[in-house]
Amino acid sequence: MVHEIALTIKPTMKCNMRCKHCFNGDDLKGDKMLGAGTACQFIEAACREYSDVKVTFHGGEPTLAGNAFYREVFAFQKQMAGRYQVKFSNNFTTNGLLLDDELIDLLIANHTLINISFDGPYHDCLRQHGERVYERIGRVKEKGGSVRVFCTISRESYEHLLEIYQWFNERGIDFKVLPIEPRGYAAVDRKLLMDTDRFIRVLADTYRYWIRDQSCRIRFYTFEEFASLRRDAQFKPFWFHREIALNPDGKIYPFGRPNDVQFCLGEPTDNFRISSCFSSDEYKRMLGILRRLREEYCIGCDSSGACNGVCLCMSYMYVQDDALLRYSCKQSARIFQAILEINDEIMDDFRRGETEKYSAVIKSKFVENDQIFQLFL
Repeated sequence: MVHEIALTIKPTMKCNMRCKHCFNGDDLKGDKMLGAGTACQFIEAACREYSDVKVTFHGGEPTLAGNAFYREVFAFQKQMAGRYQVKFSNNFTTNGLLLDDELIDLLIANHTLINISFDGPYHDCLRQHGERVYERIGRVKEKGGSVRVFCTISRESYEHLLEIYQWFNERGIDFKVLPIEPRGYAAVDRKLLMDTDRFIRVLADTYRYWIRDQSCRIRFYTFEEFASLRRDAQFKPFWFHREIALNPDGKIYPFGRPNDVQFCLGEPTDNFRISSCFSSDEYKRMLGILRRLREEYCIGCDSSGACNGVCLCMSYMYVQDDALLRYSCKQSARIFQAILEINDEIMDDFRRGETEKYSAVIKSKFVENDQIFQLFL
C-alpha cells in the first residue's frame, strides 16, 4: 500500500465574500454543490489504496456547504479509519464569516487545522468584515483549536511586513504570508500589485529580523520554509502522484487549482481507484505540458537547485498566461536568491560556532535538522 495521499474536496465554488484580489475571480459562481455521498466515495477510494489520507476542504467558501455536510463526512471518516486502518488528517480553509461554534466544535473534534484568510491590521485593504473574522480566530483559540492565518500582502500592506509579523506575534496567532500575484481579479486591477524590488528588500529585512527574534512565540510558516532553503536541495518535493482534487461538479482534477479544470481525471464510483488517475492520458498530458515549461523556463535559472521548477508548476495550475507565468517565476527566483544569501551567512556563523544571536527555530533548522550538525560531532 502506498503511504500518503492528499485530497482536496471543494464542496462549492460559491463565496460569500468578494475579495479585491481573488485568484478565482469570476469563477466563483455557479449553483453546483457537491453531495456528501460523492465526497465519501472519493474518501473511500483513497482508503482502499493509501494508509495516510490528508483531506483539505476548500472552495469557493467551504462553510457554504452547511454543517450537515461535514457531520456526514467526518462520521464517514471514522468508519473508514476502522475498516481500512487509515490515518486521517484534515485542513479547512475558510474566510471565517460562517464559522459558527457548532462547526468549530466539529472541526476541533476531528483534529482539523483551521486555515482562516485574514490580513491582520491591513485586512480591509483587500477584504471585508475584519472584526468578525478576527473574533472567529479568537473563538477557535478559546476552544483550544488549531488555527493558522493566511495573510495576503499587497501594495498597501507589504512595506509594513515587519509590523504585520509583530502584530500576529503579540497576539499569539500562527500565520503564513501570501504575496499577491496577477491572478484572477489582481490580474485586472494591477494597482494591487507590489513593486518587486521593494517587496524583496522588505521581505529580506523582515526575515533577518525574524531569525534573531528571541521573543517569537508563533509559527511563521513562510519564514520556517525559508529557513529550510539550501542551494543544492529542493525546498518542496513535487506533489505529483500525491495530490488530487474533487470539485463541486463531482469530477476529479489534479490539484484543485483554477487552471487544472482542463485536465479531468474521472469521477468517483464504487470501484474507482485513485491510482488510475495518475496513469490516465489526461494526467500524462498535464505532465508533458509542465515538462516543456520547465525546459523553457528553468534552464539557466540561478534558483533551479532550490526550486527545480516547483514554483513554475504551481503557478501554471493557477494560470497559463505566458506573461503571468514569467512574472511569477521571476519573482520566485529573486526571492530564493535573497533568502539563500542570508541562509549562507547563517551557515557560516554556525560553522564558526556563532549561534547565540539566533532564535531557537533557526538553531533547529541549521543544527538539529541539517547536515551542518555533523561539524559539531
